[in-house]
Amino acid sequence: MSVRQAQASDLEVVRAIAASSPFAAAWSLKQLQGEIGSPKSCFLVFDDGEVRGYLLAIQVASETQLVDIAVRDTGRGIGKALLDHLDGAARNWGCGKITLEVSAKNERALRLYRRAGYDIVGRRPKFYNDGSDAILMDRPLA
Repeated sequence: MSVRQAQASDLEVVRAIAASSPFAAAWSLKQLQGEIGSPKSCFLVFDDGEVRGYLLAIQVASETQLVDIAVRDTGRGIGKALLDHLDGAARNWGCGKITLEVSAKNERALRLYRRAGYDIVGRRPKFYNDGSDAILMDRPLA
């Protein structure tokens, strides 16, 4: 199993994974292409011979913001592996914490983030189009 930087050749698979995930962002091919190699982006894929998940985060001042993560095969530690690699990128940027927002309806992601050390720090009521709240979470980097 391997986590590595995303490459242009991964983008169609990344888009297919996103399309199959009800909570993933709908990034266009052009948007994803713009994130590859950007010094302010951390765009990772989990590849064990086949791309099975991805993570996209950006540096915003002294914080790293997780903007999207999705996996094809849940329950195999893929999300955790991607989050572990994000910690290293955030530290390399000199960031003090990682932030994210997640739908209150995305119970699987909420469990993953809690197990990974993220704390709930806020809520945006009825934030998403389906009327669900956005749960705001942070993970300090010591």
